[in-house]
Amino acid sequence: MANPTPAWRIALWVARALVAIPFFMASGLEGLSSPATLAEMDLVWIPGAPLWLVRLVAAVEGLAALGLILPGIVRLPGGLITASAAVLLVVQVTALGLDLAAGNPGDLPVKTVVLALTLFILWARLRGIAMNSPSP
Repeated sequence: MANPTPAWRIALWVARALVAIPFFMASGLEGLSSPATLAEMDLVWIPGAPLWLVRLVAAVEGLAALGLILPGIVRLPGGLITASAAVLLVVQVTALGLDLAAGNPGDLPVKTVVLALTLFILWARLRGIAMNSPSP
């Protein structure tokens, strides 16, 4: 589908925003919080992780979230959207696996919705349903 309908464009923009927002928030919290504040967060993987790893994951989440939004705003290559969605999918699956392995479902419904939206973005990009270019 080289020329998506306006409804597709809107749906994909909404999905990209709804995926980017929680990752921007997580990136800010994990990337800027003090080690003491990080230790108090209800995140399964942070207490045993070195600070450099927490900061690295925060940077990856933030950059990938930007990669979902910026190509449509400043006309960067659309492949950046696909790559960003793939990276965030890996982050989400890993986070879900760690949470479930620790017996801490936490905010499983929210994570599931974000995961489904990320899969929708990837599916659309891989099917050639682009928003700012004819193909991914």
